[in-house]
Amino acid sequence: MILLNKIERILLPFSQIEIVYKHLRNVGSQGYEGVALWIGVLISETEFEITETIIPQQKLSNSEEGLLYLVEAYALEKLNWYLYENKLTLLSQIHSHPNRAYHSETDDKYPIVTKLGGFSIVVPNFAKAPFQLKDWAIFRLQGNQDWRELDKIESSDIFNIIY
Repeated sequence: MILLNKIERILLPFSQIEIVYKHLRNVGSQGYEGVALWIGVLISETEFEITETIIPQQKLSNSEEGLLYLVEAYALEKLNWYLYENKLTLLSQIHSHPNRAYHSETDDKYPIVTKLGGFSIVVPNFAKAPFQLKDWAIFRLQGNQDWRELDKIESSDIFNIIY
């Protein structure tokens, strides 16, 4: 069993960031939040390599109650089969907010990533600005709906961008 809470270093190809930003900017230009998923492989007990970005089928909502993306059960089942068949692991969800980056109550209660040590990343301003790791709000799952925000130093130590 892969233990995400032991991961201290993540290799993240910049090409995977570009895929996510393209999606987040596209849905953001229409006034919606979007979500993408990073998957990959454990390369040592403490190192993980992101090998692929998944843009799951998602329903997007912009109402008086706020913005929302929804990934339905059949899309999650499809994802789980893909991970199983290809011996890959879901490490992180990454989504956008229209303004500042933070973890909302909805983000806390309804994550796609549910494995202890997994990550939830929020990108501000619908990803309109060029990528900068310091702009992200990065959270790590510590327990049942207990997301701890990483500080900027910790984030840059863990996420190693490969250009």
